[in-house]
Amino acid sequence: MGVTLDTNVLVDLLRGDGKTLDQLDRLERSGLAPVLSAVAVFEALSGVEFTKSRSERVRLELLLRQFPIEPFDLDSARRAGELRAELLRSGKSPGAPDVMIAGHALSQGHTLVSRDRNLAAAARALGLPVETF
Repeated sequence: MGVTLDTNVLVDLLRGDGKTLDQLDRLERSGLAPVLSAVAVFEALSGVEFTKSRSERVRLELLLRQFPIEPFDLDSARRAGELRAELLRSGKSPGAPDVMIAGHALSQGHTLVSRDRNLAAAARALGLPVETF
């Protein structure tokens, strides 16, 4: 059993946010191994490429080595499609990467770890366990 980290959590880790580090440590101690969807990696890399910060790129590359990175496959796409439809029906329009990351977590039977409360609420409606902090 694992936890899929949303990009906002990955960014918190990159910045050394103490609360996020503590919460991730708590999840790991409870037996939930953190993983990254390739989509979160794409989103994080896009951000550092946009800023053109060489030091941030190096820090991100080092951080990425600490987690297994799982592909976004057909089952992930199916689950992300279900989640996006649910969000659209409820009047919300989240960014595609967030929905794809949640779809990946659904397809793998993982818990999603995110700070996005709107995404978390919709994901829970589809039966996805979510940790928010």
